[in-house]
Order: sequence, then structure tokens, then C-alpha cells
Amino acid sequence: MKKYMVLIITVLSFAFVLTGCGSSDATSGDSSDKPSAPDKFLKIGSGPMGSGWYPITTVMLDVYMDGFSGLNVSQVEGGSTANLKSLGVGDIQMGLNYTSDFTAALDGGAGFDEPISEASAIGALYPVYQTIATTTDHDDINGIEDIVDKHIFLGPKGGGGPVAFWNMMAEYDIDEETINEAGGEISYGNYSDGASMLKDNNVDVFVGGGAPFIPALQEIEITKPIKVIPIEEDKLKSIEEKKIGISSGEIPADTYKDLSEPIPTYTMVTMLSARKDLDEEYVYNLTKLFWDNIPAFEDQIPERAKHFTVDTALNGIDPETLHPGAKKYYEEVGELE
Repeated sequence: MKKYMVLIITVLSFAFVLTGCGSSDATSGDSSDKPSAPDKFLKIGSGPMGSGWYPITTVMLDVYMDGFSGLNVSQVEGGSTANLKSLGVGDIQMGLNYTSDFTAALDGGAGFDEPISEASAIGALYPVYQTIATTTDHDDINGIEDIVDKHIFLGPKGGGGPVAFWNMMAEYDIDEETINEAGGEISYGNYSDGASMLKDNNVDVFVGGGAPFIPALQEIEITKPIKVIPIEEDKLKSIEEKKIGISSGEIPADTYKDLSEPIPTYTMVTMLSARKDLDEEYVYNLTKLFWDNIPAFEDQIPERAKHFTVDTALNGIDPETLHPGAKKYYEEVGELE
């Protein structure tokens, strides 16, 4: 009897070992199917808390950590120009920015003291509608000329929004000195803080970009209805003709509760960039994983993700500025010859 018990225990133990080995092989097999990264850490330049960019990079964290073997991904609060500058010095490896700022960065134009040669393009994502807003209890603010003597919040100081704002205001012959001389004031910060300041009357005007809505503004309009300030059509036409990456568009009616009709405004295009010195195969996989996982973005950020298409990924982007890895992907899917 004892011999039979020993035999049974031995067989069961052997089966357990085989099962354990089989599980280990299956797990390692799943892992080996994933591409590897040359570095185990990836930092992505995002937008400030409360902006539309922050949830985009949050989804990207999951996509890339699930898609690569052993890759740790983090997002860094920033803004368009700040992200491009961070790419230049290597503080981040990827980042969101505007196409207008990307072009300026390569040339050392507005917002940049010198050219940033380390930046390369991954792809265009979606149009961003710039919103100049106040609250409906500000009866004295109805047009751009009314904001000159007011306290204006411009979003993150390192963002592309302030650069675009001053370019737009130049069409009205308004600059920061004009506002200071009129008794106005400029503040910077993340969108959540700016919206709270607007709600509490600590600032009079909020400026930010959305697609088309700004989440932080929608949060405060429950108790403080939003009023969007229109940009005049002739000013929009004039800035478009300058070909600096700023176009015209309309914030649709009902974007905010009291917005009963479309409001003309200026727009830019959000794009994804990367350091030029990243490995070609690595960037190919980063690009492919992004476009292969659009359903993940549609699930979390449907209003923005509905614009994410490979067909429009090269809108406003010179193919010569693409990272070789991204270029390889677009050639593979037929977007480039």
C-alpha cells in the first residue's frame, strides 16, 4: 500500500512540474510575441491636467506598456512648445504639440530661441479649436476689444496656446504691453486651475484649446455658464494667409450649455513628435501600435479619437520631417509611396 502511495505522489509531483513548466513557457511565449524597446523607459510629453491632451497620453501609457515587452511609460505635464524643447534636450522621447509650433521649432521661429534639430514627426491627430471664454455674468465682455483691460488666463506657459493667442491678437494690434498699459493682467497654469479661477472670478477670461470642448470648462459650467468670444472673420482670413499653421474654424453650437450658435475661432492641429535619434524599428512599432489601437482611444476619448485616422495622419506634415520609423509605417500602409 505504501508503495502505491509513493508512486501516486511521485506521478502527481511530476505532473505538477510539467504543468508549471508549460505555464512558464506560455507566459514567456506571450511576452516574446511583443516587440522590445531599446530602452526600458519612455517619457511622453503631455498637456496640463484638465486639458484634452492629458487623457490622450494616459491611453498611450496603457497601449505602449501592453504592446511592448517590459517597457515602463510615464507622462510629463507640459505644453506644445515646452514638449518640443524637452524633446530637444532629451527630457522626453515623445510628445504632443501643434503643427505650427513644430514648424517653428525646426526653424527657430516664434516661441523658440534656436532651431530644434532633434525633433521629428510621427503623425497628425486632430484639429484643436482655440477657445477665448468668459462667464455669462461678465456683461462687459462680448468681443476681443473688451478683454484688453481684463485678467486673462492663457494656459501653460510652455504651451503652444499662448504663442497662437499672441499671433491672433496681433491681427487686432494687441500685444502684452497693450494689455498691461490698459490695466489688464496675464496668468498661466494648468486648465483645471484656470477654469477654477474663472469660476471664482479670480480671472476674467480663459484661453485654451479643445476638440472642440475643453473638459475643465465643461466642469465649471454646471454652476457658471460659459460665454465664448468670437473672432472676426476678416481677422481669421488674414491670419490664414500668413501660413503659420493657424486656420479658421467654428466651435459648434451646444459645445457648452449656453452656446446656441457656432462661434468662429482659430484652430491648430495636434500632432505627435519624437526624438530623431530614436531607433528606427522602435519608432516603427510606436507608430504602428498607436494606429492599431484606435479602439482604445475611441473608448476613452471618443470626441477626439473620432478624428484619429491614418488617412489624415500626414495633414500639415512635411514627409521630409517624419522619423524614418514612422515613414516606414506609412509606406507600409500605403499613405506614402
